[in-house]
Amino acid sequence: RKKWHKTFAKKRIAETVNGVAISRNKDRQLFVLPEPIEDPVRLMNSLTSIVASCKYCGMEKYSEILAYEKRLSESNNDARLDLDSVTCLSRANFQIFEMYKENLKNGVYPPIEVVYDENIGFLVKSLAAMRKHTILTEYVGESTTVDQTGNTSSDSLMNLLQTGDDSTSLIIDPSRIGNMARFFSGINNRNLMSKKKANVRTRRFSVKVENSSHNQCRVVLFTARDVKPGEILHYDYNAGIEGKSVGEIVRTGFYDTSNFL
Repeated sequence: RKKWHKTFAKKRIAETVNGVAISRNKDRQLFVLPEPIEDPVRLMNSLTSIVASCKYCGMEKYSEILAYEKRLSESNNDARLDLDSVTCLSRANFQIFEMYKENLKNGVYPPIEVVYDENIGFLVKSLAAMRKHTILTEYVGESTTVDQTGNTSSDSLMNLLQTGDDSTSLIIDPSRIGNMARFFSGINNRNLMSKKKANVRTRRFSVKVENSSHNQCRVVLFTARDVKPGEILHYDYNAGIEGKSVGEIVRTGFYDTSNFL
């Protein structure tokens, strides 16, 4: 039995079918919920590929929630401290994002598969067509300060909070805890043809923390355009530095992508 999701009954942005929220959104500026994989075999292959890849990389725990190292807590993730103005999602987009997270709890994951290439490493491949702005994942892992990442060998760090101080700026490190976000490929910023491969975008946004006076930074990955089945998903690891001074780039960090294809 189908019923329109109460929040968007008038706009018909989403409906709930058998307990799963499905987008019925015609506004190209809003997020889109990934449609569930209906074929049980393909679904099992998708989920197995994610779990196997995480285990291969030595991850101790799969999680869809930000974790914090022992000396830190959510209170350290204060969006007011960020050098940039990290804005909130629109009310509609945030509610769609919450529906996405609820779908995950019900076992509904985006139609992707993690594959291994001997020459490149892990890649994420689309298993179905996806509309522009389809949510793929939240970038999660263990939140730590920049000054604690100096000796890490991880190639999957993501900026979370940029305060200008390495002792308070936060980085997401999925080495031990995380999800499939770490397997999405980067592009070569120095190669025009490589830049054209970018079909995924990242966005930092802030959300209200319950029983707190401040907002918390989060990072979401979503499709930058319509994606076809079989496409490898790429995004710019250095997105957001355009227009910044050399000093700002040095302070916030630049990921060397010269070896990317």
